[in-house]
Amino acid sequence: MAKNQSYYFSHDINASNDPKIAAMISELGMISYAWWWILIEKLAAADDYKLPLKKYTFVALDNELRMNNEQILTSVQQVFNKNQHVLEQNSMCSFCSFLLIYLLIHDYELLDCDDEYFWSPSLIRRFEFKKVKEETIREKRRLAGLKSAESRKAKKQNLTHVQQNLTHVQQNQLIKEKKRKENNIERDTRAREDENPLSMFDDDEVKNKPIYDLYMKAIGDVSPVIKDRLDDLVESYGKERVIVAINTTADNGGNSIKYVETVTAGNLKKEVQKDFGASKHNGNARNVSRKKEEVDWQAEYERVHGKG
Repeated sequence: MAKNQSYYFSHDINASNDPKIAAMISELGMISYAWWWILIEKLAAADDYKLPLKKYTFVALDNELRMNNEQILTSVQQVFNKNQHVLEQNSMCSFCSFLLIYLLIHDYELLDCDDEYFWSPSLIRRFEFKKVKEETIREKRRLAGLKSAESRKAKKQNLTHVQQNLTHVQQNQLIKEKKRKENNIERDTRAREDENPLSMFDDDEVKNKPIYDLYMKAIGDVSPVIKDRLDDLVESYGKERVIVAINTTADNGGNSIKYVETVTAGNLKKEVQKDFGASKHNGNARNVSRKKEEVDWQAEYERVHGKG
């Protein structure tokens, strides 16, 4: 069995009142109480909570307990006198820790042993109880985890079942609600545009915004269609001609984009005629002069001499 991995073990707060412990302290002195708990710590860290009855064990314990022959023999002299046969039969009786453990086993019944190991029955019971308790807790946590997982799975299945079994009425209600929200958004958008019809053209980068603004003030609202037609006019005739056409339309009482388009095209035509009118007039004058210079000699002869 692997070594115990716990870093503590239970320790009764009234352990010193145990009759066996009290007898040990009374006969061996208070120092034996320290030896006892150091020994318990060593057992708690050992495999199966047991230490072997071997020479190396007692060599190590003498060092750990900081015991010497004079001290231990003085402390246990009267107690150990009745066990002289042990000294004669066991070669390890020269180790102070062996004498202490012998007394703890046979006189105070705090330890137990067999031919190979010695141990503390109380310590083993405590660790077995701790092990059972920890296993019980782990099992409870495992079952709680399984129960929680089953509960989540059931909720998920129920939710899926509910979603899959929505009635047509509920589905229609969802559709109607979606349409209502869309209508509300559209209505709010129209309301904002009614308050400020140019709000759709609030982008500072809109190059024809002054044209839209002039149209709004002089003629009427600017819809997306009117905006596109104004853009076409500006692109075809230039911004200055469109501004003139809008002002002319307003002065003449016009109230439509068609009117503005007609005026713009008419103004351009007038400009063309004006530009080319003078040159045309000069050309006609030259033609007249030339005709005058061309004399119909046959006609003149007939006029002077008469026909026949």
